[in-house]
This record gives sequence, structure tokens and C-alpha cells, in this order.
Amino acid sequence: MKKQMRYVVTGLLALLVFSSPGRAETGDMALGVKAGTLGVGAELTIGLLPYFNARVGLNGFKYSYDTKIEEIDYDLDLNLFSGSLLFDWHFLGGDFRLTGGLVLNFNDLDMKANTKRSHYIIDDIAYSTDDVGHLKGTIDFNTVSPYLGIGWGDAVGGGPICFFMDLGVLFQGSPQADLSVTGPIGSNADFQRHLRNEENEIEDKTDGYAWYPVFAIGVAFKF
Repeated sequence: MKKQMRYVVTGLLALLVFSSPGRAETGDMALGVKAGTLGVGAELTIGLLPYFNARVGLNGFKYSYDTKIEEIDYDLDLNLFSGSLLFDWHFLGGDFRLTGGLVLNFNDLDMKANTKRSHYIIDDIAYSTDDVGHLKGTIDFNTVSPYLGIGWGDAVGGGPICFFMDLGVLFQGSPQADLSVTGPIGSNADFQRHLRNEENEIEDKTDGYAWYPVFAIGVAFKF
């Protein structure tokens, strides 16, 4: 369901970002590209009121790496995908701004346990790979996540080109881990209990990402 929503959100936000409706009387528009901890992306800035802008954007990136979590070696795919609706307040009248808004957060982590070993340690108990089969899972967060931050740059308040920076926090909630196996032991009630305990351990290990740091730099072109 979450992946299906990604396609819907992509279409709607891409329509907003890459369309060029008539300018509002209160301000201009600018189209920007950026890169940062939410991935690479594009955004449309709209001047709403003096010293007050709105931004709608898309971000995405994918990165694969290996790590060990709770005695198990995993191949991980970090999938960054998000859409944002942000409001900038240039309360000092210059480039410095306060930013707040909401992010449709589809960032998640796909986990696949490495099968090179003869066993897995799950909830401090050794299980053979033959019994467990393939161990895989996901870690995801709240779909709607508030954002609060500061920044520098006013894409619609100055010249035709603006370099900008964002620094803030995405409040994406505690991680939710979901593990599954393909082997015959998967139907065992005691094993399922241990697997749930393993999920809780993973959630505790990754709880620091409930407040996700956001940093981005980019350039915008006024039109």
C-alpha cells in the first residue's frame, strides 16, 4: 500500500513542481534543485506574502550497504523518497528564514540477512539457516512527518539565481521494524515470539532516527 501511494504522490507533486501556473499578484515563482540528507530533488517556491513563501518539492535517492544488527549481517537498501510542503518566514526581511511544514515520508530501509553463515542469532538463540530460510525485513517511519528548521536564501525575493541552504529536523517518529522468514520454522509460535523480540531490539537500536537531521544545499532560478 505504501509503495502504491508513492506513485500517486509522485504524480501529484511532480505536477505541482514542474507546472507553471500564472503568477500570483503577491509574488514570483522559482524552480530549484538541491541535494542533502533526504536525497536529491526539485522544488517550486511561491511568494505568498511579503517575507512569506511556500515551497513544494520532491526528494529521492537509493543507497546500498552492509552492516551488522543484533548479531546478524544484513545487506541493506536505504530508500529515500519524500514530498514536502514547507513555509518560509523571512522575519528579518533578508535571506535568513524560519521554516516549518509537513513531509510525506516514504523513507524506509530494506533488510536482507546474509546467508553465508550456517545459523542466525535471533533473540539470543541460534537457528540454522536451513530452518529459517531467507530472513528479510523493513524499517519504516510515520508517513506524515512534521518538519522544523532554519535556512538561508530567498528564491523569489532577489535576483534571477539564488543559492540556498536548509538545516532542520524531520520528526518522523519511532522506527517500525518488520521481519519475516521463508523457512519451515516460520510457522512455529515460539520462533515468532523470538522474531518479535528481535524486531523490538532493532527498533531500540535505530530509535535515534526518530528525529532525522536534514541538511540540503541547492540553487533556484526565478521565472
